[in-house]
Amino acid sequence: MRRGMFGNMRLRKKLVLMYVLMVVPFLSIIIALLVGLKSVSNSYDVIVGNVTEANEYNIVLEESVDASVYQMVVQSLTTSEVGEIEGMENPNTLIAEAKDTFEDLKESASSSDAISRADSIINLLTSLKECVDEIDGTVKVTGSYEENVSRLDTDVRVITDLIQEKITEYIYFETDSMNAIRANLNNWLHAIINSAVVFVFLFLAITIYLFYSAARSITKPVESLSEAADRVGQGDFSVRATEEGSEEIALFARAFNLMTGQLEELIENIKMEQINSRNLELKLLQSQINPHFLYNTLDNIMWLAEDEKKEDIEAIVSALSAFFRTTLAGGRDFITIDEEISHIEAYLKIQSYRYRDILSYEIFVPDDIRKHPIIKLTLQPIVENALYHGIKEKRGKGTVRVTSHLEEGMIVLVVSDDGIGMNEEELEELRAAADGKSHTEREYYGFGMANVGERLRLNYGEKYGLRINSVYGEGTTVEVRIPFDEV
Repeated sequence: MRRGMFGNMRLRKKLVLMYVLMVVPFLSIIIALLVGLKSVSNSYDVIVGNVTEANEYNIVLEESVDASVYQMVVQSLTTSEVGEIEGMENPNTLIAEAKDTFEDLKESASSSDAISRADSIINLLTSLKECVDEIDGTVKVTGSYEENVSRLDTDVRVITDLIQEKITEYIYFETDSMNAIRANLNNWLHAIINSAVVFVFLFLAITIYLFYSAARSITKPVESLSEAADRVGQGDFSVRATEEGSEEIALFARAFNLMTGQLEELIENIKMEQINSRNLELKLLQSQINPHFLYNTLDNIMWLAEDEKKEDIEAIVSALSAFFRTTLAGGRDFITIDEEISHIEAYLKIQSYRYRDILSYEIFVPDDIRKHPIIKLTLQPIVENALYHGIKEKRGKGTVRVTSHLEEGMIVLVVSDDGIGMNEEELEELRAAADGKSHTEREYYGFGMANVGERLRLNYGEKYGLRINSVYGEGTTVEVRIPFDEV
């Protein structure tokens, strides 16, 4: 699949790349402008410096040299003696300084014409030095005055005039170079401005594309993920997000897909558990509203009616009413332990009329435990098993006891009997059925225990449920373990 220029980059890398793509071109233009301006400025500085130095000799050199040589001729002074006069300078010193200056100006000249003029000035200064030396050598000689005056007029002053003219030409050509630089600078600036305008439009187009591409690479997968989340919110757990975009978004999409997959599996498991729980509860209710129990109770009522035992009939009918009232419990799944105890009391009271010769029962549950909730119809199937498969199988009278205590954050309800008990094989079979690990062959006997164990585990967790112990000939003990929460 085509992923665009940003691909699956991290968001940080995308932002850095966009920043570089925007900043580098601008920096390049600024650097180019600064370099160009610096170059032009340097050229201007050199030319201005050359013109300034040359201009200092434009008038001063001619006047100073002419005046010094004139004093040498009229006063018969040597060059060194002239230099000692106030206001006068040694002409050789002036010539040497000028020569050094124009040697430097020649090196820094900006045009061939200016270089040529600097060369001419240097040559003229050399000739001027020779003329001054000739005057200096003859100034003390008798009869040389007229000759030295002639040299002053025809050589020195002519040469200094030529030097001044060449200096003026040098300044002219340097100034002309400055104009050329200005013209080139203007052309260069126009070119830069035109290029900058084109670049700005191009840069804006590229920037818009980059921003759109980067934003799209972020928003598109986020929109896809948002749509997937919305569908999940509507109950469609089969939806999966597309794992594209930046690494962060792709990682989030993978985590989202993993989560929705787990949710889908969990929802299916919950549905199955609910179905199983409801089926088990229906079977339990069906098993508790046992027609044989109801028929036998009605038979007891008939026998008592024949014997005109009105008080016993009232007691059985009242107990039967209480029994079915708790069995139905207004459709609730949870009732208090006190209501559950009342339910098994009604059941045992009814059964004690039928099995008065073999059955007795005892219930000891503290009041502080009775107010805690418990799953409806938890103890009755256990008490029924104690009666039918423990007490009835024993010769002689037996007792069913219901007690309770707290143990390590749990409520433990204990149903025990001193009936016939079970051998080891029967006990392991019943334990496996109660733990949901197998089905007992004795369907009715094991069903009630398996039903209770399964419902406890589904509602409270695997650490809760039933613990069964039995010794053949001595009896059976069943512990119901549920969590204890402060009320």
